[in-house]
This record gives sequence, structure tokens and C-alpha cells, in this order.
Amino acid sequence: MGYRLFIDDCRNPIDVKWGTIGERQLYREDEWLIARNWAEVLELIVSLGMPKMISFDHDLGDNQPTGYDIAKRISNLIMDAKYELDPEFSILVHSKNPVGAENIRQYMKKFLEVHVNE
Repeated sequence: MGYRLFIDDCRNPIDVKWGTIGERQLYREDEWLIARNWAEVLELIVSLGMPKMISFDHDLGDNQPTGYDIAKRISNLIMDAKYELDPEFSILVHSKNPVGAENIRQYMKKFLEVHVNE
């Protein structure tokens, strides 16, 4: 029952016109649930469980946790054994903030290397 989660304060998946051809196709053709902030992300996780794919934006508006902060919070939920990863779990980062995007990619890469190899 996996779902795809798109985290962005203003864009919709169809708005993402960058990335690889395969990524752009995912944004156009697949169904995504959209969360604009951490509260909406948590609400979806609590009601539906962990998604099979998450696409992160970094900058989520003033006085809001960033996509990087949300990546850390999601990993904490998993490490605390509150939620399990979908066996097909993967991430995308669609942020136009190059430093923030790379921070999310590297954090999640390291987290998944450790978590998947437990």
C-alpha cells in the first residue's frame, strides 16, 4: 500500500521540470500525496504509514522546518521503531537550493546505508 509523498511549500509534482527524464516522468505520471510542512508530513505518516518514495524540497517557508530537518525527523521515527521503511523505499530531491538538496541527499544516503544494513 505504498504511496509517494511530495514535500514542498508551494510547488506541485507537475511543476518539477528539472532532473532526469525518468524523474520528470515520475512527477508527471505518478500519483503523489502533497505535504506543505512537517505537520502535514506527520499527519500522512501517522494515518498511512511510511511512504514508499519521498521527494524533498529544502526551503519550506519562514519559520518552518526545512526539508533537511524533515529528513532527520523521518529517520528518527524509523530508528525509534515507530515506523518501518517500505521495502521499496527511495527518495528524490527536487529542491532548487543546491546546498540544501545535497545535504538531504547525503544525509538520507548515509541513513539508508546504515538502516538497510542493520
